[in-house]
Amino acid sequence: MLRFLLDSFWNEDVWLPPNTTWEDIAPGADKAVVYPKYWDVLYAIPLALVLIAFRYVLNKYWFTPFGLSLGIKNTRSKKAPSNPKLEAAYQQTPKIKHKQHLPTMAVM
Repeated sequence: MLRFLLDSFWNEDVWLPPNTTWEDIAPGADKAVVYPKYWDVLYAIPLALVLIAFRYVLNKYWFTPFGLSLGIKNTRSKKAPSNPKLEAAYQQTPKIKHKQHLPTMAVM
């Protein structure tokens, strides 16, 4: 099953120009042109995870304490209080396009 998925993913018709196979671009000493290995694409996923972890660590242990030392408050945005009258008016109003709200301007 895994072999079928890998073969479907690396299908030559999807990734390569017509009349080209993976053997044509495989690295080798006898080749006049050296192509990169197509498996190098798989390095991007672990590298992305490392960068996400690095950003998390920097944010938690460096940027947040630095911002707090500058006097920036570490607060979350507050939720708007519930207003039943506004909710009822919103529910009763039909959907109006935003351009209908604009006032017409007189041309001078």
